[in-house]
This record gives sequence, structure tokens and C-alpha cells, in this order.
Amino acid sequence: MQTMMEDNSITNRAYQQIRAAVIGCRLPPGERVNMTAVQAEFSLSQAAVREALSRLSAEGLVEIERHRGFRIVDVSAEGFRDVTEACLVVEMPCLRSAIEHGNREWELHLISAYYRAMRTLELFVDGKEDLFGYSSEKLAFYEALFATCKNKWLLSSWRSLYTQLIRYRHMYLPLAKFELERQPDHYLNLRAVLDRDADKAVEMAIANNERVITFMEDLLAGKPASTAPGKKVRSSECTNLPPKKPQRARRPARAAS
Repeated sequence: MQTMMEDNSITNRAYQQIRAAVIGCRLPPGERVNMTAVQAEFSLSQAAVREALSRLSAEGLVEIERHRGFRIVDVSAEGFRDVTEACLVVEMPCLRSAIEHGNREWELHLISAYYRAMRTLELFVDGKEDLFGYSSEKLAFYEALFATCKNKWLLSSWRSLYTQLIRYRHMYLPLAKFELERQPDHYLNLRAVLDRDADKAVEMAIANNERVITFMEDLLAGKPASTAPGKKVRSSECTNLPPKKPQRARRPARAAS
């Protein structure tokens, strides 16, 4: 029994370490996995490495090549659009569910996660934070956003797809600068979420993601990056987000002047 538990622990450690290396692009997309090098880097047995890579193939991060071993799944402009659009298919119902069931605690946690993510993004662009910190805080924001979503199957699917998107963030650092330039749009999207305006939040999220897709496609094709203008928001407006009282109505009525 003890030996079985130790084997499971070693296999899980191999899976976590190699998965992090794939997502962080330390094992570069499109390259065949050098089993000997991976074993040496992580001090793992060949059996543990093979088991981990087999599990990662089920997640779409690794390809199994018959009689040739394993290869890290490549990235491409077409692949980024496909993954992003697939992610949106499950992300938008998650967003609607989260808005519908969110409470005051959810709002406060979401606001905190938003500012942590944006501040970490600023530090990363300035060279004062590493890529892992930036990616972790961005993921933490989305986890906070969808925390009150009631459909766990959709959440599981979203996490799997979002993992694929993280690889592009590690490969193409200009995306971080582009996202920082879009901070006013992120703020307005968050404002719509806190206003419990699900239709507007979904519309803005789709529009923002289309801008990111266009930016990445241009970047991967070697073209000048597109930065379609969005609605401008004064910096002072982005520094004060008092939580609102939860409302169930999708489009709350305007207060009288």
C-alpha cells in the first residue's frame, strides 16, 4: 500500500512539473520531447515521464507520435482563434451564471482580484514582475469572476481551454502590453458585471476577445498589430470601484437625476 501511494505521488509530481513546463513553454511548442533531458531536469524515471506525457495528451497539450514518442502541440494563428472562440462558447454561459448568482462577497473578491491582476500586469510590462506572476493573477481574476457559476461542467471545460490560451501568453509577450493598453475596456467590462448587466458584459467580453484575436493573428503573421480604438476612460475613473448592492434585474433602472 505504501509503495502504491509513493508511486502515485511520484507520477502526480511528474505530471505537475511537466505540465507547468509545457504551459510555460519551457518545453517549446512543436518540438519533440527529449525524454532523457526531461528525466534529468526533473529527476524522474522514464515511466513517470511517460505517464505524465500520456495524461497531458488527453488535455491536448502533447501529441503522441506512433513509434516516435511525444511532441508538444504547436501554436498558430489559426489555433489561437479556434481556442479563443471555443473558450468563449463555454465562458459566456459561465459569466451569465456568475452574474445571476453573485453576492456581495463575490463582488468584493472580484474587485480585489481585478486590481491585483491589473497591477501585476503593469509591473510585468515594466519588468518588475515575472511572467508566472502575471499569468497567475490573471487566472485568479477569472476564477474569482466565475466563482458563483453553478455549472461545474462548463467551468471544467473552460479551465481546460484557458490552459491552452496561457501558452500563447508565455510565447508572445507583446500581448501583455496590448492588454495593458486595453485597460479602460477591461474596467468597463467589470463595471457591467458589477451592474449585473449580463447582456452588456457578454457583448463587451466578446468584442474585447475579438480585438485580442486580431492582435495575435497580426503578430503571428508578422503584421503591425491592430489596436482598434475603444471608449476612453479617464485614469481617475479606473481607481474607484465601490461595490454595488447586488441586484437581480438584468437591466437595473436608472436613478432619477
